[in-house]
Amino acid sequence: VVAVRADMDALPVTEETDLSFKSTVKTTYLNKEVGVMHACGHDIHTSVQLGVASVLASMKRSLPGTVKFIFQPAEEGPPPGEEGGADLMLKEGVFANLKPSAIFGLHTHPGLAVGELGLTIGPAMAAVDHFIITIKGKQSHGAYPHKSVDPIIMATEAVDAFQTIRSRSLSPLEPSVVTVGIIRGGERFNIIPEQVHLEGTVRTYNPEVQDMVEHRMNKILEGITLAYGGSFELDYDRGTPATINNPELAKQMIPTMERVVGKNNLKFLDPVMGGEDFAFFANEVPGMYYRLGVLKPGTTSGWVHTPTFRADDSCLEVGIRAMSNLV
Repeated sequence: VVAVRADMDALPVTEETDLSFKSTVKTTYLNKEVGVMHACGHDIHTSVQLGVASVLASMKRSLPGTVKFIFQPAEEGPPPGEEGGADLMLKEGVFANLKPSAIFGLHTHPGLAVGELGLTIGPAMAAVDHFIITIKGKQSHGAYPHKSVDPIIMATEAVDAFQTIRSRSLSPLEPSVVTVGIIRGGERFNIIPEQVHLEGTVRTYNPEVQDMVEHRMNKILEGITLAYGGSFELDYDRGTPATINNPELAKQMIPTMERVVGKNNLKFLDPVMGGEDFAFFANEVPGMYYRLGVLKPGTTSGWVHTPTFRADDSCLEVGIRAMSNLV
């Protein structure tokens, strides 16, 4: 039994391409009106997988085994307060009936041309952690800062200090990222607020590095808020583990990939700090996750998760041929 997985979900992004069929859908996400766009290419993933299913179904009698197609929601993460994604599918028994001996997945890559494939042997994508911080102080009039405990000052110092985790607490040879993506505080220009909300992500490959980052974030917040007379709450959620391509499986598939697109069109890629919940599947059975070039020569595309991301439909044939042959 071999499994093939495609993720299906879109993103809260307003599309800005010139495509005649670009998304114009609007919805509400986290109390804000947002666009809805396949800004990460999951529509390509699903289309390729449907094509592979059609191809293999037409030759079903000659297949030497069973192929299991997994269409997965919520790869980008479930709505707040809910479960979802690969982890939930496993909990609900997606491998309970016909557990595969291997699983394959692909992802669009706007840096690769149509007709090119990308592969990383071994560690490929980082573990994804999510943190939420509330820094609490004392509210005051902006003209009387001495009567406040200013959470904005504490927050800005914390953001700066978090960058020393990477530069001073960890080996320079250990890959890691600490990014604060949201800073939110205050209601009016002349009021020092009571609290500030920070939110961001940590990316690592090594569980010991993961432990160190969380420990240092706690110590930094403790020291800064203590010095100013404030307090903090840190909610640190360990999310998706690192995606590790099974080395034996990946090496075994190289000749097949080269046969499909040509030796010069198989690109060996460095690991990245992006994350992918395909890792949950690959932690259960040997897995291989590779990249599909989607950039049509002579055109441009924004990066994934941006309003100008575009994947040319001509990549679908390449994706279907590649995955059908791998399986």
